[in-house]
Amino acid sequence: MQKIFRWVFISLATLAVLLLFIGVVCFKTLDKTPYEQTEFYKKELGAIDSIAEIKNPNSDSAVQVGWARVNLLPPFTTPIAIDAHRGGKHFEGVHDSIYVRAFVFKQGNQKIAFISADLLIIPPTVSKLFDTILKQEGFDASNIFFTATHTHTSVGAWYQSYVGEIFAGKYDERVPKFIAAQISKAIKEAEKNCSVAKIGYAAFPTRKMVFNRLVTQMAHLPDSLGTVDSMLRIVKIEKENGERASIITFAAHNTVFHENLMKLSADWCGLVMKKLNESGKINFSSFSAGAVGSHGPFEFSKEQETEAKYMADGIAKIVLQNFDSIKTEFVYRMRMIHLPLYLRESNLRVTENIVVRPGLFKKLLGDENSFINTFQIGNVFFAGMPCDYSGELVNEMDSVANRKNLNLVVTSFNGGYIGYITHSKRYLLNTYETKTMGWFGYRNGNYMNEVVMRMMKLSFTQGSKRNPVETK
Repeated sequence: MQKIFRWVFISLATLAVLLLFIGVVCFKTLDKTPYEQTEFYKKELGAIDSIAEIKNPNSDSAVQVGWARVNLLPPFTTPIAIDAHRGGKHFEGVHDSIYVRAFVFKQGNQKIAFISADLLIIPPTVSKLFDTILKQEGFDASNIFFTATHTHTSVGAWYQSYVGEIFAGKYDERVPKFIAAQISKAIKEAEKNCSVAKIGYAAFPTRKMVFNRLVTQMAHLPDSLGTVDSMLRIVKIEKENGERASIITFAAHNTVFHENLMKLSADWCGLVMKKLNESGKINFSSFSAGAVGSHGPFEFSKEQETEAKYMADGIAKIVLQNFDSIKTEFVYRMRMIHLPLYLRESNLRVTENIVVRPGLFKKLLGDENSFINTFQIGNVFFAGMPCDYSGELVNEMDSVANRKNLNLVVTSFNGGYIGYITHSKRYLLNTYETKTMGWFGYRNGNYMNEVVMRMMKLSFTQGSKRNPVETK
């Protein structure tokens, strides 16, 4: 009997030591150091200061614009991103076409590409290829502004990591190369038809098109605690030959066809673009996911086709009713900044105060550089974020934009990805967005808002003293 007790004691002690070892090796306590006291914050301020030393561009010539669309259907099948609930199965056809849409803005020797793709995100495996792939044509990461529509029913297999394959299915090295090739083709086609254009901007309130899904998940939180970015933002572009295009952003997730559809789809925003292109008012339309973190499409119906039509009809109606009234003008200044984003070490939470160690996090998710892109064209200021950026964070940045006479347009999925960035008051909530996807820790909402607001303070003022600004 004593031998049995001794064996049990040794076994339990060994197990306890093993569990303690695993705990020490795999986990640590949550880092709540105020970001203002960290080294990564100091590095970020240094990067912004270096931007401040660069003179803002100036030119006597008005900006030229061109656009093009290229199909994203690969010549082979892939899993669907998001792969959750689809079991790694490959797509079985096309529900509606998926595309990459490109705008090229040119002024003298300066040119900037604006990309929107019918993808879950712009994968880092794709954006990294552009350090070299279009170098001869004058494009790289520093002057390509990436966005995605965030459809959850597009091609997958584009990221090789444990978590990457959970989201996008088993990695296939052909996929990033194919996506990059199609984006490259769209950029080159868009540059070919560049000509002088007027540009305008307007934002319109919506009703029953978007809701704060993060607050809705927490039954004990009153709805009054949740804000919603309900504005539909439209950049209008008019060429001298009469052709018109639009860049549209909205904060509702593009997730009507989330789980069961096994055919590729651009989801409800694909229907919006189809309606606009067929309207006779707009020759070319593009949609980009706005600050979609925390925001879902208003649920009109649980039947997917009906819900997609509801969202598409509602958004298209607002655009078409107001498009003619948006005033445009020639633009004489533009600028894109590709700003490195420094972060604290990863803090993927297991409990409220225990997180996965950074080394293990990198093995699970991979290790990519992150950045924020800003693109100013006249008085329109795009802020491209490497994440699902929460619509609850936009109001604070808007106040700075208003003081600078800027029209702020926040987009998500800029070619890097760091999970969800939610309002800091939500960080400790036990939800998918804040716990499972809140990868880089405490008060990142405040931090990234500050970075964008500092960048807006470095913006130029639109206008030209050389020629009167024409309006329409």
